[in-house]
Amino acid sequence: MNPFDVMKASQIACCLEVSSFKPGNVHRNRDYKDIKYHHFINSGIAFGNVVYEASQKDKDVGLYIKKAVIESKKWSPTNANLGIIMLHIPIAMAAGKLKNFNENKLKENLKKIAENTTVEDALNVYDAINIAMAYVNKPKKGPDVTSEDAKKELVEKGLTLLDVYKISAEWDNISKEWIDNFKISFEGYNLLKKYYKEFNNINLAITKTFLNLLTKYPDTLIARKRGFETALKVSKMAENVLNNFTEEKVNEFDKYLSKEGNKLNPGTTADLIASSLMIFILDRIDKGETILW
Repeated sequence: MNPFDVMKASQIACCLEVSSFKPGNVHRNRDYKDIKYHHFINSGIAFGNVVYEASQKDKDVGLYIKKAVIESKKWSPTNANLGIIMLHIPIAMAAGKLKNFNENKLKENLKKIAENTTVEDALNVYDAINIAMAYVNKPKKGPDVTSEDAKKELVEKGLTLLDVYKISAEWDNISKEWIDNFKISFEGYNLLKKYYKEFNNINLAITKTFLNLLTKYPDTLIARKRGFETALKVSKMAENVLNNFTEEKVNEFDKYLSKEGNKLNPGTTADLIASSLMIFILDRIDKGETILW
């Protein structure tokens, strides 16, 4: 696919994701104290040049993740789009190898990218996490990204980026996507197609897809901050809202999640919406259906 189209798919996905109403997250009508709506918009557009470059490559995925974080960080005071970058860069590389959009071939290309990662990729992603100042807990096993000896351990043990993600997949759904060949992202893509066809409203389609994914996959950012039981409770609440979907219910859920600042922010689910949207938009671009209502 055309590198400029791949870049646009990433940038537009970032803008749509943060602009739509996703309970507990920053959106166009609500900022958090430490990060604001425009930070996400600026950041999502800023790393587009790296997406463009990565879409023309077939290796060094870790390097492009790092370069994208550096570009993103120029426009945001804190970690805005690290999770999105970790998903968008491999999708860009996989899409860049396609002549036309094809879901199965995109999955095949993503699998190859993950399987061919190197130790150097892992080193670059560790740099990216530290540059982004991401919220991370000390792992139960594997190199601790916040430790000065982490990179030395990666080299000594010969751990590739996929090896690292296999370790962190236990507590992080972004890592798990790499192991499961972007299962949730493709599920989100198909939900977006379903809901957009049903409502002809991209913002409503995003909100319902977000609630659907949050219902099925407890948010791992909440789990890291407040524990898995809290994350599970939030998922059960999301299920109730989805099954009794009204504007009032969605607003109530949003107020509950944001009452303690961003401590109950389902940020990982938001990242997965952004990757789902990128795939959705790549499909729409290929079909010439770029106007969304």
